[in-house]
Amino acid sequence: MSHGSDSFLLNPGFQFSAALDPHRTAAYRRAINAAFKHVGGKPSVALLGWQAATLIDVVAPKAGRIVIVEENQELCENVHAGIVAHGFGNHVVMMQEDPATVVLDERVDIVVAAQLSTWLMEGPAAQILVNARANVLKKTGVMVPRRFVHLFELACSATDINGISLRVPRYTRPTEPVPTLSESKHWSTTDLAKEGLSRAIEDTIIVYPLLSGTLTGLHLTTLAELSESNVHPAAHSGYQSLFVPLREDLRVTAGAPVEIFVRYEMGAGLQKTRFSARLLQDKGSSAWELADHPRVAEFRQKITQMVEMLDATGRGADLDKVVSYTIDPHGDVSRLAALFWTVDEEFRKPLRDLVEGFRAEAAQLGASPSDEVIYEVMLSSYRAARS
Repeated sequence: MSHGSDSFLLNPGFQFSAALDPHRTAAYRRAINAAFKHVGGKPSVALLGWQAATLIDVVAPKAGRIVIVEENQELCENVHAGIVAHGFGNHVVMMQEDPATVVLDERVDIVVAAQLSTWLMEGPAAQILVNARANVLKKTGVMVPRRFVHLFELACSATDINGISLRVPRYTRPTEPVPTLSESKHWSTTDLAKEGLSRAIEDTIIVYPLLSGTLTGLHLTTLAELSESNVHPAAHSGYQSLFVPLREDLRVTAGAPVEIFVRYEMGAGLQKTRFSARLLQDKGSSAWELADHPRVAEFRQKITQMVEMLDATGRGADLDKVVSYTIDPHGDVSRLAALFWTVDEEFRKPLRDLVEGFRAEAAQLGASPSDEVIYEVMLSSYRAARS
């Protein structure tokens, strides 16, 4: 067997890259070639883990320096033997270290991470990606894959057996029936191409159940975007998915909106995730009963100051684009949630602090403004500042 366009052989008679199915292998090849075109020249490349090492035949002819990081000693020996047998050793450095903690003194232009599982909900898998961005890849470098898109369905599955709680996230078996109450909804995107990868994920999304029933948890699916227009199911090639129970069961009615809260930290593992849901009351309108309260006026003034600050720093046009998108976010997501998705990372936390501070002040007044009410207050403040 040859090694050029075929799979890389670690030792005679053993096709190690069979661990990556042909579709994923082809996807990685396309993504790596796209990364080389983007970087140009003879870039340096880091292959994290033994699966990524099987793609060395794609990388070797174009790379100036290759670093392979693998923790397991036996796998390191097998990879090294294959490199020597195929003549790839002149510009390859083997490092027997944990990809989740390795630190490179000289960072690379391209990182390839092909993992057994790419669920960002899992601590070990997530930690590799977080560490790669922080300690392996240059700030201007390219990560393969570059983005993870998460989907969920409202689902009903057993959360206790004979009084024993099963409220822990778990993989669903291929034959396990998980009745779903909604269509799939996008709830978070982790973009590894952005500088300053956020470890903490917080999202709120509104879903309209298609069926009535007892909502017990979320049925999760993760998609990995390897290159543009090239998205593949992650985690065991999509044959399994993850079921995450809610903090409490909720009885839902078809067509009545449900608000889902999602919170977790990349690298922290499944046990620290927080998922909850509540029935959403009528969104109401901008005519809120406390619209003229001094606390609301203070909130409006803070929004106005933020608009003026963005204008002064030359970011006014960017703000206008965000507002034009979130006025009609095209889906069941609340306009406030769409705002947090769309705004740049550097403004997300101060904006969230501003909104949560307003919620806390409203709670002291005995009020609980909905996302729609808060968005309308912010929108009217923005329009007033623009006029």
